Amino acid sequence: MKRINLLLLFIISFFILTNCKKETKDNSTPEQQTLIVQLLNQYNEDTFIISPRDRNFLNEIYLIANDVDALYNNVDAQPNYRAKYEKLKENMTSRIALVTQKASVFYNGSPSHITLIRNSFVLMSYDALQRKAPTFYWTKLGIFAANEVRASVVLAYQMKHILETYKIHLVLDPRNGVELSQVLLQSTQTLITGQLDVLTDIGAFALLNKYGAQHLMNETWMTQEARNGYRIQYQAELALTSGDTLSYQDLQTTAAIEFGAHEQIYILQRLWDNDLMAQMALMNQFLMGASQGQMAVFGDIFIGTNKYLETDKGETIKVPASAYNLAVAANRVTIARNGFTYLNNMRKNASKSFWIDYSQAKIGYHYGVYYPGVEL
Repeated sequence: MKRINLLLLFIISFFILTNCKKETKDNSTPEQQTLIVQLLNQYNEDTFIISPRDRNFLNEIYLIANDVDALYNNVDAQPNYRAKYEKLKENMTSRIALVTQKASVFYNGSPSHITLIRNSFVLMSYDALQRKAPTFYWTKLGIFAANEVRASVVLAYQMKHILETYKIHLVLDPRNGVELSQVLLQSTQTLITGQLDVLTDIGAFALLNKYGAQHLMNETWMTQEARNGYRIQYQAELALTSGDTLSYQDLQTTAAIEFGAHEQIYILQRLWDNDLMAQMALMNQFLMGASQGQMAVFGDIFIGTNKYLETDKGETIKVPASAYNLAVAANRVTIARNGFTYLNNMRKNASKSFWIDYSQAKIGYHYGVYYPGVEL
């Protein structure tokens, strides 16, 4: 908690200083899967933060996220791969709308609760997609990156709570009277909207892989990065078929890096071009510089469920020193490349591979993830 408070102080200080004048093969064994289920049993009773009513609602969202087969509804009937991709995106977008509507009713329109549930759906969906299509490796890191976004959202809500509780009015722009507490809420909504944009796009690519990467790698409507991703994905699957596990893992990782570049350049850049997020990127750069890379709101990726409770178990993939400015797409691609490479090396160690799978399962079931612990 001391580290969180210090981080809050850094962020508030920044705003004061700058504004007051951002499918076929699973590597885990059946024995490992059984052990993971046994370990998850300890989470049958949630902490006080999640009420039984909220847990029942999360279980309802979990069932929606895990109905992956339904995302293929009317996809086979489409005349070409582009139409299949668009139909997959449409099906996923409809599902997001359903979850948003349910959250709005359940939480009486509370923007903060709706934002958290939308993120919960992202986490559950990445877990479901990784189990449905494990050869498509992007989602293996994606769930941990999405969980880091959740940590940032929770941090923003904690800040907002402090500001409102102590009646601290930090006006960022005297011309319109916008306060920091409003900016924090808006930034979380913007972050999760970007996260959902990535889910629909990368989710469609992951599910499209069912039709064969060799048939997708020359589709001219795709970005060059996506085509590269499918080309290398095909090589990875050939290596898997031949029994060359190490080559499969390395090629699978390289494919994921290409898809990561696609997401960062073509889907997420418009998020970071937003004035609010550009300001958040500047704040993040200030924080990392001031702490000599030890603290970041965005960019670090913790491989585990909760970086505050699992510091002795999980591993943090730090932002490379050359990639501090998240507003630059090339920097985010560098972060993604570093993240996938790091995770690939981790999974080649048996105990670390088990930890990755166990943590993914915990996040997917929504056990032990970040919650504000304050009134929203």
